[in-house]
Amino acid sequence: MKQRILIAFVLLLVPIAGAQVYTITDLGSLSPTAINTWGQVVGNRGGHAWIWTRFGGFEDLGLLPGGNFSMAASINDLGEVVGTADGIGVESYADFPANQCTGLIQPFVWTRTTGMNGLGTRALNDGFPWVDNPCFIPEFATKNNILGQVVGYTGAFATYQYGFLFSKDSWISYGPFGDTPDSANAVNRTGQVVGQVGDDECTGCSPGHAASWTNGVMVDLGTLGGTDPHYLYGSSANDVNDQGQIVGWSGTSVDTFDGGTFHAVLWTKTGSIRDLGTLPGDTISTAWRTNFFGQVIGSSGNTRVYTLYDATLDPCCSLGVSGRPFIWSEHRGMRDLNTLIRANSGWVVKSATDINVWGQIVGSGTLNGQPRGFLLTPKELFDF
Repeated sequence: MKQRILIAFVLLLVPIAGAQVYTITDLGSLSPTAINTWGQVVGNRGGHAWIWTRFGGFEDLGLLPGGNFSMAASINDLGEVVGTADGIGVESYADFPANQCTGLIQPFVWTRTTGMNGLGTRALNDGFPWVDNPCFIPEFATKNNILGQVVGYTGAFATYQYGFLFSKDSWISYGPFGDTPDSANAVNRTGQVVGQVGDDECTGCSPGHAASWTNGVMVDLGTLGGTDPHYLYGSSANDVNDQGQIVGWSGTSVDTFDGGTFHAVLWTKTGSIRDLGTLPGDTISTAWRTNFFGQVIGSSGNTRVYTLYDATLDPCCSLGVSGRPFIWSEHRGMRDLNTLIRANSGWVVKSATDINVWGQIVGSGTLNGQPRGFLLTPKELFDF
């Protein structure tokens, strides 16, 4: 009798373990980058930024005057899109005359009423390379919030790369703090900015540390190896939610960029760091985004990826993982997204790029071997 009960219990668990958690919507050739609370998705295809809505379909966001490309990075809950595009723009300084540029690579803000508007760029008053090439230095937007604030980074040489916050026609620069490129990767609705800073006492020896700025005050978030004053353990903060929880990656050994391992991590509101681990069989992972409820998406695998900020300008790079996309939550831990969609659907989920408050996830993969963007929608809300 006990054996029959055990068998029945196991049979009940099998469909639960293999249950379809998400339905999947095909977004065609779009490469999605972000999704907001209302399910509006932005992404890129054919060298243009696009927006997709369930009832409105696809809309090309266009180009800046004189421009050749645009890339969407983020969309807030007002439907305002930020990204990067080239075109006519102004390279401005605090103390020197501004330069009118053609083909300037700059952040943009798009709204349905005003269309796409370039923000220009803001240079530091420290000479090279801006003096010699005033229109040569690009700036890239990474994220915006509901207050209309925009964060990002320059694509300049490592020693001159810095993060920025644009807010109501004013610029705040974060860095440069050292040889390692500095960046601002995300901002929440309270104006808290997160990203990465270098070591001003270390030349060419570190991958930088995760950092958070509140009212302009920077806090080094440290690494799984501690505060590490020589920056041998690297880390980076990639996103922050409205609860002040921060996600990214941290080295689990020294020489992060030169073969050392690194894991996806979560920094709590109190500043402690939590190792989220990897999927079974993997050695490295990184967390990319987190939502209001602390669900985290990222990638786990065995192959590190170095993403160039701008290959024409500088060899320095950001660190990522080529592998399997995951979702992590406090109660369910880390799960491979491919195990949570319908089996034999023809879909292979390759990357997850954003998650909204409802747990909807966007990213890229393949459908029957063909590249496709996707939207995952949980079958049950708040299935954490």
